[in-house]
Amino acid sequence: MNLLQIDIQQSKLIPFVAISLLMTHLSVSFFDMEMFMASYAALAGMLLAFFGSLLLLGRQRTLHLFDFLVLMFVFILEGISFMNGTDWKNWLYSTLSISAYIFIFNYYQEQYRTLILSILIVLSIAVYCQLYQCATHPEMWLIEENKDNHGFLLGGNYNQMGSRFIIALTAGMLSIRYSKWLWLNLVPLFISCFAILFMVRSMTALSCLFLFLLFFLIQNKRLLSFGVIGVYVGVILFQAIVCFSGTGLENNDLARWFIVDILEKDMTFTGRTEMWDSALRIFTNSPIWGYGFVDSDWYRAHMSNRAVGAHNYILNTLIYGGIMLLTLYFIIAAKSIGNLIRINDTVSVKMIAAFGVMCIMMLFEVYETPLVFLMLTVMYYYPGQELPAIQNPDAREQ
Repeated sequence: MNLLQIDIQQSKLIPFVAISLLMTHLSVSFFDMEMFMASYAALAGMLLAFFGSLLLLGRQRTLHLFDFLVLMFVFILEGISFMNGTDWKNWLYSTLSISAYIFIFNYYQEQYRTLILSILIVLSIAVYCQLYQCATHPEMWLIEENKDNHGFLLGGNYNQMGSRFIIALTAGMLSIRYSKWLWLNLVPLFISCFAILFMVRSMTALSCLFLFLLFFLIQNKRLLSFGVIGVYVGVILFQAIVCFSGTGLENNDLARWFIVDILEKDMTFTGRTEMWDSALRIFTNSPIWGYGFVDSDWYRAHMSNRAVGAHNYILNTLIYGGIMLLTLYFIIAAKSIGNLIRINDTVSVKMIAAFGVMCIMMLFEVYETPLVFLMLTVMYYYPGQELPAIQNPDAREQ
């Protein structure tokens, strides 16, 4: 045997590097920080990972139904965007990114630990760098008017940090199953995430991070399951009763009493009810196909307020691809969650809880679809490696 030959499927270096390149491109906003050379380098790394993943697909020649559904989602949205003349070029980058990590997870599903470790390392470094940026540039968050400006390392805007934190902490939670030494990273990672959100005063993400920590600390599986069911029921009810009501919520006496008098909150959720109402009106003009991947200029031209977006992931998906694309998203999420339900361990329940926490945050913010689908991909592929070991506990010792 030639000592220079490399078994591509057994290699740990290839998936580690590929996912690291993709995570750098997906999580760090070099462009918003005006680091243009670094931005182009991250884009080049993403393209390299994509074309490499195509070669892996050629070797594997098989896809799971989950993979096929995700690819269907991204390519349908690309087609709708092209036909409607919306921002199909920028969505193409997302299409390539999502396709790349789907192909890599599919080919290296037995290297799941390596994939998770690469996600954890890149996001951990990014979180610590974000904390350093906030500490050394207090003007970005101490002055309220500056807080909405772009320039934050993670996502450009402070509202985009939440999804990256949830993915990073989920990867950290998974990693300690493989090495107890990684507790030395998970604890400061939690502290850093809390500190950043406290600095920028993102109350929705901060409260949801506390909820995530609570789920992380609970070890009783039955209690965890009840909590997870409560989270998803709450998300569904809030979406149906509040978000789909738009400004109509402000005319509801019971809602006004509960939100203003009991919770002491703004009835508009900082203007979000108007955004939701405007998004619903836009959706009704094209309920089946939507409008494709729209940019900030499109929102300014079509929404009745100055907000750049719907500030709700479900409503945003309806604008992108109507009922058709939202149905596909629900099927993808159900497929991923259903795959975790097969595993009879607390970690799988905590992963479902982590996505539930992300869903709470997505009631008020629109996170980037590549990151949402990355979370679902991490969830879907977890049982592939864990199920045999759970069914045969002795396998872990071999």
